[in-house]
Amino acid sequence: MNMDTGSKLRSYDGAAVAGFLSVSGLFFTASGVITELAGPAAWISVILAHAFMLVIFLLTAVFTRWHDGRDIIAVTTSLMGKPAGFLYGLALSLYFCFFTGVFLREGAEILKIYALPLTPIYVIAGLLILCVVIMNLFGGQSLIKSAGFFFLAVVSGIVLIMLLGVNRYNPDYLFPVFGGGRDGIAISGRYLASMIGFIPALALLAPGFQSSGAYKKAGVTALIVSALLSTLFYLCLVMTFSASVSTEMASGLMELGKSIYYNHFFYRFESLLLFSMIFSSVMTAAIGLYIARKSAGIILAVKSAKTLTAVLAIIVASVVFFPASMLDFKNRYLSVIWNYGVYFTAGFPLALFAVSAVKRVIRYEK
Repeated sequence: MNMDTGSKLRSYDGAAVAGFLSVSGLFFTASGVITELAGPAAWISVILAHAFMLVIFLLTAVFTRWHDGRDIIAVTTSLMGKPAGFLYGLALSLYFCFFTGVFLREGAEILKIYALPLTPIYVIAGLLILCVVIMNLFGGQSLIKSAGFFFLAVVSGIVLIMLLGVNRYNPDYLFPVFGGGRDGIAISGRYLASMIGFIPALALLAPGFQSSGAYKKAGVTALIVSALLSTLFYLCLVMTFSASVSTEMASGLMELGKSIYYNHFFYRFESLLLFSMIFSSVMTAAIGLYIARKSAGIILAVKSAKTLTAVLAIIVASVVFFPASMLDFKNRYLSVIWNYGVYFTAGFPLALFAVSAVKRVIRYEK
């Protein structure tokens, strides 16, 4: 399956890995941007983004099957030559280093806001990086098994918060249904699609699945879970605070937890969300670093996981520590993921499918 394990992935393991790369964004600042753009229609943007990414994933599964279950770097090499395969593998590794760094910095900022206001951001971020590196040093198998275990706990925590907040929901806040307008829904849908970054990651792990059916089931399951959770989250967020208020929040999900109140002994559940957020942040970043390491290992033919982890961790740390403030981080880094991530996570797999389909047609006609 990878450079440091030999076991096969079950569909649930793959779904957990893909799920962390999709669902974890619920904890962070994207909710404010999405509700600002789409207004009460944020949930519609979620459905459209997931429907689009489902089509892309199914096409990816098709060309993966055409190429006998090989990973996406091997498919690129087969279709476009060794230089293209090397460049794509390098781009994939650097992209997930950037993704990991962005995710860790955003997680550190949220922790500082809601739990550790007096702790320097670099201390929080440094501890998170250390956890991510240690998890990677234990190997890919333990990391993926851990993802399978913690994913259910994280999802349960999110669902519990949404259920406990039901007494504060006001359906009137969902109107007008298309409040953000067509352009706002389309742009926010692109942002959301950019955050569903697991398609190339899962395609890189494709040879390690028990079967092509397990690979396909993992991706579809992850998208369904992500779509349901994200749709319900934006519905709950808007029904609780309204779209206009939601735009000002650092973390919509954390604010949902803080808003829960039944009586003096049963209120404020943000501590539960902090627990889920810490595990979600660390697991997602660890998976991102693992994908970067695996991609680099394939193109460089390096078998030492520790060496690659150390080198890539330095790149991740540079992404984490460089922004001077949250505003600087948001303008320079998050905007890159939101605006352009979809071209890498969906555009390139779509291009591979097109090239593969054309070559199959030509070969068939011959």
